[in-house]
Amino acid sequence: MPLLETPSTPWRHGPLRARQRRLIFGRMYEDSGIELRAFKPQSRVFCIASAGCTARALAAAGHEVTAVDINPLQLAYAKSRAAGEPAQVGSAERLIAFGRKVASLSGWDQRKLTNFLNLSNPDEQLEYWDHRLDTRIWRTVVDTLLAPRLLGLCYASPFLDSLPKDFGPQLRQRLRRGWASHSNRTNPYAATLLLGTWSAEPGTAAVPIKFVCADAADYLENCSPAVFDSFALSNIGDGAPSKYLRRLHAAIEHAAAPGTVAVTRSFSEPDKNNVANWAAQDRSMLWGAVEVTRVGSDKPCSIC
Repeated sequence: MPLLETPSTPWRHGPLRARQRRLIFGRMYEDSGIELRAFKPQSRVFCIASAGCTARALAAAGHEVTAVDINPLQLAYAKSRAAGEPAQVGSAERLIAFGRKVASLSGWDQRKLTNFLNLSNPDEQLEYWDHRLDTRIWRTVVDTLLAPRLLGLCYASPFLDSLPKDFGPQLRQRLRRGWASHSNRTNPYAATLLLGTWSAEPGTAAVPIKFVCADAADYLENCSPAVFDSFALSNIGDGAPSKYLRRLHAAIEHAAAPGTVAVTRSFSEPDKNNVANWAAQDRSMLWGAVEVTRVGSDKPCSIC
């Protein structure tokens, strides 16, 4: 009788069509302030490593972090950043930099963007955005670049399928929501997105980060029970088949202590009945869903 195939994740090969051994993420476009608010102090945290930004922010705040990534190159980079090595540019940064160059064709220039980022009042930010940056040309450029046909030239099909079909308009709405909610002057993610400048680095880790190269489900299945208090899962579910997600959820429940909180992001739009969505509070402004939930419960986390 043939052995059943273990469900796997498409992150083994990464989100891009090109599978060259190169760095994908030079930084994480995720607001670690969400995790810092949601997790109880000095938690034992399971964290997707990616570029290491969230892991380092949590470790600097006193959490005991285990950072796991299936991509050995990405994990080595996250580990080097934790050791103080300089940041590198990954494929994601190259794509975003290309988007900035194209946006300059719509009239965006350094002066306008700098003036916009120096604003601190959300009402003034919205007025500036609506009248000086959110032009018809800009909207056309974004919607064209983020149309499925063009994205399909870069992104592997599982990840492309996880994006909203109207990703351009959705992303524009998320940005506008962000300008209406957060002060540009104190939001490092805004400057990173619009100008490519890097935000301040986290402080020294209170407890050294444990780095592990492994598939998340594999690692958690083989952990002792109840070994983690918190989970920072990035957007591990984007592009993943339902069989793998069921396996991952079971592994998380196995490794979770009572009352464990999990933070999961997605580029897709949330279910309309989802009341656990913190996307509007994420200052990086890119996500459709930022779910903060208690493991083993369908109820949202009440921490606010």
